[in-house]
Amino acid sequence: MNKVLEVIDLITTDPTVKSIINSVNSNQEKSKDWLIEKSTSYLELILNPKIVVLAGWYGNLANRLSKFSTDKVVSIDIDNQCQFIGKKLYDGIKFKTENIIDSVLNDYNVVVCTSCEHINQSDFDKVYGNIKKGSLVILQSNNYFDFKDHIRCFNDSTEFKNSVYFQKLLYEGELKLKNYNRFMLIGIK
Repeated sequence: MNKVLEVIDLITTDPTVKSIINSVNSNQEKSKDWLIEKSTSYLELILNPKIVVLAGWYGNLANRLSKFSTDKVVSIDIDNQCQFIGKKLYDGIKFKTENIIDSVLNDYNVVVCTSCEHINQSDFDKVYGNIKKGSLVILQSNNYFDFKDHIRCFNDSTEFKNSVYFQKLLYEGELKLKNYNRFMLIGIK
């Protein structure tokens, strides 16, 4: 994938093209594979889960999660390009363009956000407050402090865990990736 990104850098400066390619880079794919691997046993316990992916980008993760539900998985992102492009990539996903801070999340019993590093603590608390009690919540963040768009990174999974309240924590883990470590929490709100 790094070679693909290098070639794309040589032939275009288009940020959308680069973003689409970056959405499936090796670290993104490993993070999503890990999420599916560790959450499958919990997702399979929920009869036809109603799943929403917050800050879902182009829908890659929502598409992967769709095998767990007969309803369309919803992917919410503030960037309207994500909905436009995502619909072309994954036709079985329902896309919404809105700020996740304003999202009504009462209809979902599974809430996933793998972009916690892009959300300041105050906004995260608002979003988390909108999740109904008893929902399965899957969160990821990282320690990639050097990336300018990362405004809420953590040193380790314990620090990440301490920023969220779970009624019951089901899983806490760390995945070593190139340039950073990815943290994941799975729990019941």
